[in-house]
Amino acid sequence: MLYAWILFAQEKAPVEGPGPLFSLMPIILIVVVFYFLIFLPSRKEKQQRQSMIVALKKNDKVITSGGIIGVVVNLKDGSEEITIRSEDAKLLILRSSITRILTEPEKESSTQIKAAT
Repeated sequence: MLYAWILFAQEKAPVEGPGPLFSLMPIILIVVVFYFLIFLPSRKEKQQRQSMIVALKKNDKVITSGGIIGVVVNLKDGSEEITIRSEDAKLLILRSSITRILTEPEKESSTQIKAAT
């Protein structure tokens, strides 16, 4: 029993743990992964969408966010409003509601087909 008290009475040398930077590494790693997987692709998609809206011109076939397919009839400079024609109806919409331009891929694909032959 005396030996047990002697063992408990002995001081142990302090064990140094990992530094503060090492304990923050998982959080830093998660932030970096989120940046590359979520924020960077989102920024790239936003830039592509903005360039698509700026490149919009008359007679482009477009799809709106509501699923309406039409042809651009009128672009108002300095304004967000665009007039499109769908069958016999003319609609006044905002530039931000356009999700895709259908005219450009058709031109590119026909150019690629001509180049391949």
